[in-house]
Amino acid sequence: MTMNLRLQLLVPLLVSQHAFGVEVYEGDTSVLLPCQVNVYVSEKSTVVWSRDELRQEKVHVRQASGDDYGDQNKVYTNRTSMATDALQTGDLSLTLRKPTIGDSGSYNCTIRRRGKLLSTTEVELLVKDDQLKVVEVTEGTASVELPCTTKADLTGQIKVEWRRSVPHYMIIYIYGDDGNQTQDVSGRREMKKDPLRGSGEGVKDFSLTLKNPQLDDGGVYICTVYRNGDILRQKIVVLSVRETWIKTIRGLFPCCTNRSRAEQRPGKTEAGEKNEAPETQSLTATQSV
Repeated sequence: MTMNLRLQLLVPLLVSQHAFGVEVYEGDTSVLLPCQVNVYVSEKSTVVWSRDELRQEKVHVRQASGDDYGDQNKVYTNRTSMATDALQTGDLSLTLRKPTIGDSGSYNCTIRRRGKLLSTTEVELLVKDDQLKVVEVTEGTASVELPCTTKADLTGQIKVEWRRSVPHYMIIYIYGDDGNQTQDVSGRREMKKDPLRGSGEGVKDFSLTLKNPQLDDGGVYICTVYRNGDILRQKIVVLSVRETWIKTIRGLFPCCTNRSRAEQRPGKTEAGEKNEAPETQSLTATQSV
């Protein structure tokens, strides 16, 4: 058996698989996705970082001649890098700059030489929101804003979807960069007219304004920003709608409110005078409580 044939038979035995979990907060400068192999595996090989759930899977490619950005997913443009001597040291870790919620997912570090698979490493990245946004408002207020902003690069086809997941799942608003907007028939929800224009600091505001919030509007809302069909950003907002203080008092003192309703009925008092107008009488009863 020749030496070359022996090496060809040994190559499949070099294939190894590893799994790692990495957590980072959105807004951090960067995150490192680990991938380390023996030098004899990395030398003269091609390294491909990819995400299977993306239509354009490639995140970063390193060949013996250097980085190859030809098929890189545009979401990662100017955001990924590897050490210049990665193939010589076996440290194939990927640095991802400015991680966003949309970067969460499973990443694969695959090493091939002349088309043969030598090693693969799976890294599960979780990008967490720095804080869960809770918005509180009183029922009957003119309006309330559910915040959703991003500084991410929004070149490409953009779509924003607001949905309510609790207590019932439903899509409540959709915005497209083609100018098409879909809102509920009640007309109580709206976004800014040109959210892609952004502020002076490059912040794009996709916040949703809810007019005349009611108790039934309380729940969990999710703002999802898509770029070219892929999730770029997600924001979770919990909306708590409180009862007005008048309703609260009526609930605590039903006897008083029932009495005030009876007094509001038109008629004459023992002195022969008509009762006050309902609005005035209701105010008097409320003040007395």
